[in-house]
Amino acid sequence: MRKTICIIDDEIRSRERVKRILDTRDDFLVIGEADNGKAAVSLIDEKLPDIVLLDIKMPGLSGFQVLRQAQHRPAVIFITAYNEHAVQAFEVHAVDYVLKPFQDERLFEALSRVPSRTTPDDQVLQQLSFLVEGGVPGVRKYQTRFTVKDRFELKVVDVNDIDFFATEDSLVCLYTHGIRYIVDKTLSQIEESVNPEQFFRAHRKSLVNLNRVERILPWGRGRYVLKFSHDERVHVSKDKTREFKSLIGLV
Repeated sequence: MRKTICIIDDEIRSRERVKRILDTRDDFLVIGEADNGKAAVSLIDEKLPDIVLLDIKMPGLSGFQVLRQAQHRPAVIFITAYNEHAVQAFEVHAVDYVLKPFQDERLFEALSRVPSRTTPDDQVLQQLSFLVEGGVPGVRKYQTRFTVKDRFELKVVDVNDIDFFATEDSLVCLYTHGIRYIVDKTLSQIEESVNPEQFFRAHRKSLVNLNRVERILPWGRGRYVLKFSHDERVHVSKDKTREFKSLIGLV
């Protein structure tokens, strides 16, 4: 009998990739998707899936809050880019986790564990929330500094001094006061760790600190370029323009 699955992730590319992976198997059937926490609760209680593939950080409600509010109790596999401590917690307590980025086989390995495991209870969810969300269940603690290499030393950069992060030639770079440093994380991992009210994914290759933008320059057809203090510039992609305009009060 085919197991029914709901995919809950605010990134459409992530959802599409998971669907493509699952389409290669006849024993799983995707019956619904959601891109935010509130929609996820309704989806779970309406569709009653056997399995939920669940992201942690989403608009509205976190993955933990979704599970606490939903009445239906499916088997849950977290899909996350969280840090090492959270991963260790999932290994002990959760049905399973899939750490982004992942290979197809890793997802199927997680799914193979579902029949013999159950959804974490409230006590486990509280413990995982404590580890991942900064010590207080339901209250997210964002990263306040980054440590980068500066020649033969390590430099600590306050998050408020960061202009933006950018992917360049497969490297992720941090820009602050006109200086560039390499960061040993993916852009998605950084986005997961910082305050979304302060940092905006202006482009798939850039994450900007809105508080450090000095000028907003028109770039034709309603698009914009963001200028920083040392004349660095970051384009706002076409698919992010409307969200950006909403953030700065232009719509």
